[in-house]
Amino acid sequence: MEKLKVLIVDDEYLIRNLLRLRIDWEQQGMTIIGEASNAGEALELVDKEKPDIIFTDICMPFMDGIEFSGMVLEKHPDIKIVVVTGHDEFEYARRSLKLGVIDFILKPIRASELLSVTDKVKSKIYEERSRDQEMEKLKEELERNFPFLKEKFLNQWLMGALSMEEIHEKANYFKIPVCFGVGLFQIAVMEISSASAEQTEEQMILLKMKCKNKIEAFYQADSKVIVLLDTRNQIVIISFNQDSDFVSDCELLKANLINAYPCFINIGIGRKHEHIQEVHLGYQEASRALQYKAFVGKNQVVFFEDVIDNKGEQYHSSSDLLQKLQFYISVGSSEGASQIVSSIFDVSFSSVSQFRIAAMDVITECQHAAIEQQIENEFIFDKETLVSILTADNLPELKKTLENYVLSLSGAICSKNQAKEGNLISQVKEYLENNMSDPELGLASTAAAFFVSPGHLGRLMKKEIGQTFVEYVTNLRMKRAETLLKTTDLKGYQVGEKVGIADPHYFSILFKKTIGRSVNEYRSSK
Repeated sequence: MEKLKVLIVDDEYLIRNLLRLRIDWEQQGMTIIGEASNAGEALELVDKEKPDIIFTDICMPFMDGIEFSGMVLEKHPDIKIVVVTGHDEFEYARRSLKLGVIDFILKPIRASELLSVTDKVKSKIYEERSRDQEMEKLKEELERNFPFLKEKFLNQWLMGALSMEEIHEKANYFKIPVCFGVGLFQIAVMEISSASAEQTEEQMILLKMKCKNKIEAFYQADSKVIVLLDTRNQIVIISFNQDSDFVSDCELLKANLINAYPCFINIGIGRKHEHIQEVHLGYQEASRALQYKAFVGKNQVVFFEDVIDNKGEQYHSSSDLLQKLQFYISVGSSEGASQIVSSIFDVSFSSVSQFRIAAMDVITECQHAAIEQQIENEFIFDKETLVSILTADNLPELKKTLENYVLSLSGAICSKNQAKEGNLISQVKEYLENNMSDPELGLASTAAAFFVSPGHLGRLMKKEIGQTFVEYVTNLRMKRAETLLKTTDLKGYQVGEKVGIADPHYFSILFKKTIGRSVNEYRSSK
């Protein structure tokens, strides 16, 4: 580490010489860069040499050490000053500590005391420098992460997760130059997809980065427009500029990007809003408009108000009905799913576009159910159904097409579930066959072995076999008991133990109740 620079200030040569020779400064990691006999000389040396430590006498001509220290610390607050004083000046010197002087040393100067003071000062300097270096590293790291922190704030804003106070405070910190609370703003969400089927993930990321850079360049001169990536890796544009035609800008951006790169561009645009706490509403509207790309095709700009069609009755998604629809499809209940579809479309649609909005909600739930149940791809994205919805020109035809799709999917899931349940029952039967000698064998332990609930297993056995779990296990055990009685000389209680019934009396009662004869009667008749 670089040696610390020391300046000695005293009007007496002997004192300066004594300070210089009293200890080995080099060994202390310090070097004396100069001496001064008065404050005037010292101030010149301070500006020239920038010492780390100053040892100064109190009583000097023209300017005393306390006044000198005050001038130095006002200009160079990082310099450490040690006051050299006599016993009769001790109280006077103590007041210098209020100025920021780090310590003082008494005359006559002893080596041990001087070493103690230099150690203290050196530790203080190194501690401060280490802290400063750490602070610089933190500042550099903050500067590197600044774009990511800014984007995180913007995404929290889009999600409606911030209060008005937080929005103002963070927008000011991230230097986002928008006129809050004044005028209208509008939001667009852009989805970019590759025109090449062989595009790698890395190439896709680079493509989105290029598109984002081009959009930022487009709005470079407009400080009232914000461009960012949302959590879905879609490009979001927030415009507070009331003087520009935002929809026309989006159309122009779409054309520029399509011409510049091999990609498809779809843009959803929300309605205009006035208050900054409504940013999340504008974002939701733009995102919802973007969802309809499946109906309008690639390279389209979809405006939320066009989708909603304000001229007639607006369709409002019912999360309750849609959740029920997904549930019925997921469990393979065609009847339940069909009833929910009828409920969803039991409204007076004013136009085909209104129906298509509702149809997309239904298809989305169907896709979720198909993916969840791992159904084949033709059910996840049924091109024929989508084309029918886009081309049909009357509501009954559209509704029939959609109902057929829902019934087809729920039927496929039902068949898959039945096959799965049949396979489970086969495995349970084999398990019971192999473990019937265990007296602890029961519904709960068997269900646990197959990671299903006892209630579900019990209902499934009743449905598939026509017997309760207890009835099936009892019959299984009694059939095995019959076989043992026919083929072995085991006694009755031994047969009971072999089939998992350790109580001879209970075994005898159960055997007679199930077979119709006692154990002895059965054995004597074989």
